Amino acid sequence: MIMKRIIVPTDFSPNANKALNFAAEIASSAGAAILLVNVNTLVESPFREKTALEKKHNLPMEEAVQKELEEICAIIRNSMHITISSQSYGGTVGNAVLQAAEESNADMIVMGTLGDTGFKEKLIGSVTAAIIGKSKIPVLAVPLLSEWTVPRNILLAVNHFDEQPAYAKPIIELARLFYAKITVAVFTDEDTAVAVDYIENNRGVLSYGQELESMYKDTRVEAGRLYGHRFEETIDEYIKTNEVDLLAMFTHKRSFVGSIFNRSMTKKMSYHTNIPLLAIPVQ
Repeated sequence: MIMKRIIVPTDFSPNANKALNFAAEIASSAGAAILLVNVNTLVESPFREKTALEKKHNLPMEEAVQKELEEICAIIRNSMHITISSQSYGGTVGNAVLQAAEESNADMIVMGTLGDTGFKEKLIGSVTAAIIGKSKIPVLAVPLLSEWTVPRNILLAVNHFDEQPAYAKPIIELARLFYAKITVAVFTDEDTAVAVDYIENNRGVLSYGQELESMYKDTRVEAGRLYGHRFEETIDEYIKTNEVDLLAMFTHKRSFVGSIFNRSMTKKMSYHTNIPLLAIPVQ
């Protein structure tokens, strides 16, 4: 397993803690280390009760933050027996997370899609979407209502078949780690598709799945079908019907994935699918 380091940003909210739990489970199986990242502006923003940590630790804010990070690391270290450290950054959350990923040569970012803010505008959700659009490494977005389960059934939803099989390596590694099956599927819009679209998509899915199996011989890959009128509703129904544990998608700048993974889609995926989404950047 190539995965060696995982970045987890935290604002100490329940959803951030849930994302950390997902990261810890993956790190435990992969033998990877976790870097817990806190951004000063995140804790000091109006989206967070400024005095919460001060009251808990009876310390000034900066010291209280460091104390909380130390406590979290100790709990994870002792309970999961994995290597975990923490670091605080200034500046914007998105830039800090990307900086931490680059400086630590991380292999994955794991973060929640909604923060425990008490506001309609959810800080972590919008930041996650922004990071997905800029990150050079995979980002695992953990929805608010998701619960950790060993991923045995993974859906790789593609929009076309230009991506080389090598781009799928991150999801292949996770599948190998948890002995999971990967189903490759492409969405066909029944409102606009003609007969040739169904034929080409069916052939494309079968061919792409065969390429993946040829390159990654110890991974089970199947072909799936996504027929419907709206992508998000179709994929949501497929996930429920087929008991999918994890959704993976390739990301391109200004691409199909980028256009759907916006603020409203993040919220919809969080409340309706309740499973993590692995966004894999195609360079």
